[in-house]
Amino acid sequence: MDAAPFRALRYDPAVAGDPATTSAPAYDELERFTYARHLQASPYTVLELLAPREESFSAAGAAYDRWRRTGVLMTDERPAYYRYEEHELRHGVPALQRGLLAGVRIADPDVLAHERVDPVRVAQRVRRLAAVPADLAPVFAVHVGSSALRDLLAEPIASPPVIACSDEAGIDHRVWAVREPDDVAAITATLAGLRVVIADGHHRWAAAAARAGRPPGDRTLVYLVDASLHGPQVLPVHRLLQHLPADTEDRLAADFELLPVAPPMVVTALAQQTELAFGLRLPGQRAFVLVARDQADLRARLPAERSAAWRSLDTAVLAHAVLPVVGAGDPAFRSDASEAAQEMEVAGTGGLFLLRPVSATTVYACAAAGEPMPPKTTWFRPKPRAGLIMRSLDSL
Repeated sequence: MDAAPFRALRYDPAVAGDPATTSAPAYDELERFTYARHLQASPYTVLELLAPREESFSAAGAAYDRWRRTGVLMTDERPAYYRYEEHELRHGVPALQRGLLAGVRIADPDVLAHERVDPVRVAQRVRRLAAVPADLAPVFAVHVGSSALRDLLAEPIASPPVIACSDEAGIDHRVWAVREPDDVAAITATLAGLRVVIADGHHRWAAAAARAGRPPGDRTLVYLVDASLHGPQVLPVHRLLQHLPADTEDRLAADFELLPVAPPMVVTALAQQTELAFGLRLPGQRAFVLVARDQADLRARLPAERSAAWRSLDTAVLAHAVLPVVGAGDPAFRSDASEAAQEMEVAGTGGLFLLRPVSATTVYACAAAGEPMPPKTTWFRPKPRAGLIMRSLDSL
């Protein structure tokens, strides 16, 4: 991977205030995201620059120019790599995600994608980059298969962080600049031997490549983490259906054993299954674990040209061998099972198919084979926060 240090664009806290209020969660349509709360927290919130609506691109560009001119945004004097840590409690246990922020060459063949992109969304992001010429949130990428990145980040840093804040979800963010020539050289050399898979930010990556007039060898901002020690959680994305036929249970019974379970326990019960299985929530506080009667038969219904890694995906089986059987329409994607179940109960119709997570190794295997996974197979978290460390497109 061709990575290099860069001159970070970031808020000057002496002018803009607390980084917790100027930054924001990485935007994703899966999350319930309260813009109003963040817009009210600071007049300089990065949300003004992210501009989710195209009609606001020009205003975002004007704000960006004004903030750079008046010192709200500043550019570090010297290039650096940036070590970024996210500390949180996971089920009451302290957890840490640790990685590096780097400028990575666009279209680098060692950066692998595992999802297809929507050309409409890519084009919209390209237009936003034209209005606000900066990487406001990094592409999130994960290394699988060696200890090189983990070993590189093992040494503690004695200097104080350049950014330290706690966000609205209780995650502590810490960022250090790594500028010493020997350290920079060691990082560049180590990263040169690595391949990574994009965890989140496929559209940002594609938009960077599609930007008109970019110079050869141009770079974009990437957050690199190791998949094992101090890596992300890889969570499933569930499928919410607005409508299911009245005989859904009968249709499923041909391929699955339907095991009734208390609704609050369905995710736990599903996690205990070692063979192909799904969870199912239906209106009226009904819940089941669906255990495949013959998983080989179900997987045989998948496209024959697909690899073994792709055919092992529960999302692939659900899309090709389960949802067509029940006559379901296109699902909505939900990362929070409890919120999705509540949404279904309020509607009083449809159903919720719950999935198990896939491993980062499986994600990497599909990406390395050049096989995009079914849409929204993975949910990597915690995501890097937007507006902490940014990169202007004219950065070295």
